[in-house]
Order: sequence, then C-alpha cells, then structure tokens
Amino acid sequence: MDAFVLKKIHDMKGRKTLNICPLCCRENADVNKPNYDDFYVHCSFCGSFFITSTALVNLEQHLRNKLPSIIRERAVKGMSRLAIFSERPRLEENRVGSYYRVVTLEEVEDMFPKNISERIDRTLINLTSITAYPGSKIKIETSDKNLFFTESNDGMETLFLMEQLVNDGYVIGHVKIPTELKVTVKGWNSVSELQRKEEDSKGSKQAFIAMWFSSEMDAAAEQGIKKAISDCGYNPVRIDQKEHNNKIDDEIIAEIKQSNFVIADFTGQRGGVYFEAGYAMGLGKPVIWTVRSDDLTNVHFDTRQYAHIVWNDTEDLYQKLFNRIKATIATPSIGAHAEKESI
Repeated sequence: MDAFVLKKIHDMKGRKTLNICPLCCRENADVNKPNYDDFYVHCSFCGSFFITSTALVNLEQHLRNKLPSIIRERAVKGMSRLAIFSERPRLEENRVGSYYRVVTLEEVEDMFPKNISERIDRTLINLTSITAYPGSKIKIETSDKNLFFTESNDGMETLFLMEQLVNDGYVIGHVKIPTELKVTVKGWNSVSELQRKEEDSKGSKQAFIAMWFSSEMDAAAEQGIKKAISDCGYNPVRIDQKEHNNKIDDEIIAEIKQSNFVIADFTGQRGGVYFEAGYAMGLGKPVIWTVRSDDLTNVHFDTRQYAHIVWNDTEDLYQKLFNRIKATIATPSIGAHAEKESI
C-alpha cells in the first residue's frame, strides 16, 4: 500500500469517514470506518466493497491491480459485494451483512481470469452488461479501465485488450481512452454462447476429483476432498471408484465434461492429474489446485502460477477446500446445502 495512504488510514482512529480509497488511492471515495479494522468503501473507480485493515496491509501490488476488475464485474452482473479478509473469519464474527460475500485474499486471486482468452471473454461480457441495448454505443472513460481485466496500471494493457476485441470482430470503435465502442453481432453471439456454456456448467452438481490413487491418500480423499465437495452441495466423482465398461481415458474425459468443476491434487506428482487439470481448463471448467505441503516444491513450474491450496493434514485440507469452493464456485440451486447468492 502507498505509505502516505497507509499512514492516513492508521491515523483515523477517531474518524468515521475518509475520502481516499484505500485500494486505488484516489480522492473520489466514500469510506465508512465504523471501527479501527473495518472499511466499507464506495469508490467511483473500484466500486463498492468491504475490506479489513489487515487485508489491506497484506494486499500485494499485483492483486491490488486485479481487484478493481473483479469488484466491477460483480457490480455490472448484479452479484453480491465482496468482504475481503486476510484470513477467513470465524462464523461467529458477523461483521458484514448478507449482501456481502466473505472471501480471503487468496480466494480473490483465484477469481481473476486465468489466461488472456478468458480475460477477453469476460471483458466482452462486461461490455454487453453495461450496454443500454444491442447496437448502442458504450462510452469508455478512464474510470472504465477496470472493465478490461488488466493486471497492471499501464494504460497500454487496456488498449491492447481493446484492440484485440476490435481485431476479433467483437466490437467496433477507436482504440483509445476516452472512446466509444459498440458490440457487434459477432460479439453478442459470442456472449450468448459463453453464457450458455456457463449455465450448462452450473447446472451440473458433479465435481471431478483428479488425484493419486494410493492407499496413503485414502483419508485425504474421503475425509478431506470428498467431504468438502459433498458439504458444499456437490456430488464428488473419483474415477477409480466408478463402475464402467469403457477405457479409463475415455471415461475420465466423459466425467470431466459432465462436471461443474475439478479438484486436482498434485501430491505424488502423477502425470494423469496434470492432464486432467489441463483438459478441464481447456473446456473452461474451474480447477481448484491442491497439494500436500511436503510435496509443494515438486509441483511443475508450469502450474506453480496457480493458487494451490497447500494442506498439512486431512482436516486442514477439508477446511481450506470447503472455503475455496464456497468462495469461488456457484452453489447448487437444488439440495440441502443450497444457497442463493445475494443480488
């Protein structure tokens, strides 16, 4: 955090409001501070969110750059606001209302698009979400940079994403800021297809487990991974425990296609787990990455960029995985554990 803003925040013990956004440091915010630790922020650039002082102190610059896009996306899609903590609070700490979704910094990181294609897709959905009607122009000002899922404060990154949307035929307009853009028929059709795939995926209550089939992993599989999935309202599927007449590879592909998301545990460094996680990502399925702490250093460098859940024992795995599923995967609309997100 900027040293000046951090000092100003810590000097606010007796004050209830502040006009500087603790995230982007712009003097255009309405910040309510009911106590020393909590900030309710309404920023014209970042959006509306709740964040604790501890989370602010621990917020690294790369995530600070990404967070406004995540917050803005939730706003334009009518989703609940984020309540950001450094660590997940105890259930009895009811510090935010039902309008907020409690997440940790690690879980926020996992909400950002995983690759450039996903950034383009989700930017296009943002643009259609704020379009008054098909064919109308969208005014893009400097404050709209966070519609484009940028990872830096460099304005050239925004222009690059905008240019890619134009070159792909999804929007028309001049690549500059400020500007006016219009989503094309191709762009609207692409969004319709993306939304259809998303709805099809959300309709599935199945979660696929990719992991090492070893007796030493049985407790982690049953009491850690499967229990966390079930307690979140989903049906866990582990291919070695499913009766079938097909080749194992064909059955794995079929089950991943039918799943809402995939849990990939890399303990044991099995090649099949890397394949299954990569295949799921290629289908656009969410992948939650886990690994036992004593095997973390062996994780392949190509996948270290993803936010792995690093666990020590079965209970640790269950709790961290349960929290990650709740924070990053939509809850099923049917079942004992169903929970509808506030809008």
